[in-house]
Amino acid sequence: MPDTGARQRFFDKQVHMQVWKDSMACIHEDNVIASIEDCGFKLGTDFVRQHPIGNRFVIDIAFVPERFAIEVDGKSHEGQNGYAKDKKRDRFFYDNGWVVVRVPEKKFFGVGASFYKFLIREVVDARRKQLEGGFLYNIEINDYKEEDY
Repeated sequence: MPDTGARQRFFDKQVHMQVWKDSMACIHEDNVIASIEDCGFKLGTDFVRQHPIGNRFVIDIAFVPERFAIEVDGKSHEGQNGYAKDKKRDRFFYDNGWVVVRVPEKKFFGVGASFYKFLIREVVDARRKQLEGGFLYNIEINDYKEEDY
């Protein structure tokens, strides 16, 4: 009979190794982190990178107490296969109480940069207010449109 806990033990050990986190990061993740820090948030204090959720997925950038995830989407997220995988991940995050914002890496540094910075600030502030009230509820990200900012 196979050891069903082996995958979990491997995952638990692996995701906390810095070399593994570095290998998982996309090419633009450091630039995204710098942009988030420009919004007044601090890596290691307000948010972390490569944060595991359950024993299946790792979030690119996570505001852990706020249960807010930022996924930086590069080329591997393009096409039907990438889109299908992202939908599955997003459903898992949503079912586990997380709000996810997907940022196409190209847009984060182009015309859409100010929109995504605004969106991140808005979601973090809203989630922190919810935490003060003692309850987190989902925010509908689709209400925010890039062309409005």
